[in-house]
Amino acid sequence: MRKYGLYIWLCMATLLCGCNQEDDVFEIFASGQTWHWSGSYDTTNWQDDNNYTLTTSKDDLEQINKDPDKFIIQFAEDGSVTGQGESFTFTGTWSADGNDRSFSVRLTPNHTPSGRDKTFYDEISNAHFYRGDSQLIKLFNADKNHYIQFYPVGFRN
Repeated sequence: MRKYGLYIWLCMATLLCGCNQEDDVFEIFASGQTWHWSGSYDTTNWQDDNNYTLTTSKDDLEQINKDPDKFIIQFAEDGSVTGQGESFTFTGTWSADGNDRSFSVRLTPNHTPSGRDKTFYDEISNAHFYRGDSQLIKLFNADKNHYIQFYPVGFRN
């Protein structure tokens, strides 16, 4: 009986020590999915999914969700990123660190965005941290008190 208990303890220790707390950055960002903006939020605790206030107006949400081919972004494994707003497109580069969930992006728009396009562009450009998985991405500002959220295109259909 003692050997059985020791065996279980060793198995549990191996299992628990083998857990990796680092995010799989490529599964999250470079899975080939196209991501659609679902809204923007304020928060006082960036790790609490139940602590947020929607900052996107009802009118903006209607326009954002009207066309699944607008307000989208796609991250590639080679570090490139492309996206499209309502009336502009952008290209750029991205990187993320799965240990501290830091995020960096440099975007070049095809022209200066305005209105909703500017909000979309600015919130992505100002992102310094992320949270997410293969079904949801949240890009946070440097203070971790505001984020833009994305779902895969077609996820909520």
